[in-house]
Order: sequence, then C-alpha cells, then structure tokens
Amino acid sequence: MHAFWKESEAQARQAEMVHFLKDVALGGAGLMLLAFFSYVGDDLGLTITGPLFDIS
Repeated sequence: MHAFWKESEAQARQAEMVHFLKDVALGGAGLMLLAFFSYVGDDLGLTITGPLFDIS
C-alpha cells in the first residue's frame, strides 16, 4: 500500500511515510469510535433500533 521503505528518493519516502502514518491514525480513530459507540450504546439516543455492537 505505502511501501515507504522501497523509495529511493528522500522526499518521496517522506511523503509515503506521512500517508502511511495518516492511515494508521485514521484506523485507530475508527476503532476508538467503534468502541465508544458500542460502550455507550442506547444512552446517546442516536439510534432507532439500538446499538449494532454491545460491549458488556
């Protein structure tokens, strides 16, 4: 996906590293939001039928 270790130019390697770290951060934020909304569940009142996941 972002093979920054294969790049020979320093500028291209840095750009690939930035994109890789951005993707890692977005994945972590998505997991955090999934855990938050699974834990809070019905208390927020944002769903009609109930939470999709439930962390007990």
